[in-house]
Amino acid sequence: MATKATISWEQFLAAGEESRKWEWVGGEVCFMTPVNFRHEIVLARVITYLVEYCRLHPEWIWVPSNAVFTMSSGNWRLPDASIVSRARLPQGRVPERRAEFSPDVAFEILSPGNTAGEVQLKKKDYQESGVTQVWIDLDKRVVELICPDRPLQFFREDQILVIDSLPGFSLDLNSLFTV
Repeated sequence: MATKATISWEQFLAAGEESRKWEWVGGEVCFMTPVNFRHEIVLARVITYLVEYCRLHPEWIWVPSNAVFTMSSGNWRLPDASIVSRARLPQGRVPERRAEFSPDVAFEILSPGNTAGEVQLKKKDYQESGVTQVWIDLDKRVVELICPDRPLQFFREDQILVIDSLPGFSLDLNSLFTV
């Protein structure tokens, strides 16, 4: 059953705190754990790949971590980075506030402060919304790829991440994990 937003966009923005990210989950404002320096370096590398991919594939746009997406549950999520097909933009326009849709691909970098419950709930939200998920575990040096229509895949640091739903996309994981 979908969670219906009982908060306005303005109330959601006012509920936040300077320099902290927050999401709307299960009818509550949930603050996200601050990330560490390593997380941000890896995120910058992921974004570099996404920028180049979208430059070569203009039918896609990359979105940084502060963009808010609406999941099928009604929750508002902020992936670390994401990709959206331009064809899914309402009237071909980028939303001015939050997106009333989920991303096509969400990239998440696990942080030491993430609880197992938070991660599982986010994975469930993405799965139910049909989002391809890329979960990067810096400590285990592995990437988990969750696609809505195929079995779970794991990629080691010595492999190349390929996402079938993004034609021509490949990410050298060794370059991510050598921080």
